[in-house]
Amino acid sequence: MHLSADEIKQLEKFRLSNNRTNSPLAIRIDRLLDENELIAYLQSVRQKIGARNQAAAASMLIKRHSFLVAIVLYAMSVWNKRLSLSFDRIWMETDDESETWLPTFRFESLECTMADENRDKWREKTIQLLFAEHITLLIEQLRKITNISPLILWENIAIYIVWLYETLLEENKSVHLHNRIYDDFLFVIQEADGRFFGPYSQNPLRRFWKGEKGDRRRSTCCLYYQTAARSHCRTCPLRCESS
Repeated sequence: MHLSADEIKQLEKFRLSNNRTNSPLAIRIDRLLDENELIAYLQSVRQKIGARNQAAAASMLIKRHSFLVAIVLYAMSVWNKRLSLSFDRIWMETDDESETWLPTFRFESLECTMADENRDKWREKTIQLLFAEHITLLIEQLRKITNISPLILWENIAIYIVWLYETLLEENKSVHLHNRIYDDFLFVIQEADGRFFGPYSQNPLRRFWKGEKGDRRRSTCCLYYQTAARSHCRTCPLRCESS
């Protein structure tokens, strides 16, 4: 089974694309787990975004990578579909003519599998494939290379997940679908065991969800001010402390 043309169109807002680029910042994402490749890639990112250091480049890389998370979770929650997560067949592409670095994700194959009768187990496997077998490994490599706190990187991802699910809950009012989306949201952000994310005793996203009416200020600074933008995010704890 493959995604339909309409489904592909819907995922384009999360930066899914079929366009291949020749940019030096185009990379097959499994290669980011190779230390030498990642060091070289971070240097290219640093130059592209005018980052002061490798840690700021690492944080922006995870922010951009969070769109891959959004693509996978959208398909899971809205369509009950798991995209083929063969990371040696997924590319991050860059339009060099754009001043802003906003890479897209190109899947060599948009094959997918439907949820089976035991959806809870199917969902657990989807989360494990996405996080334990890719995102967590990338975060660990970035920590090793740049000495950045993993908390910054996990909060970057958590913010995009919250944004995704709040958007979906607002857009989908059908009771059955709304309930499934909300259940998936709570599972991903709070209830899923740490083992689905890798060598964790608890869910690494949980600490960043403060509830629907909770404080939306970040717990960590994402280092955006250390890029060419030289400004703080609206919810930056450093900005909030100085105001």
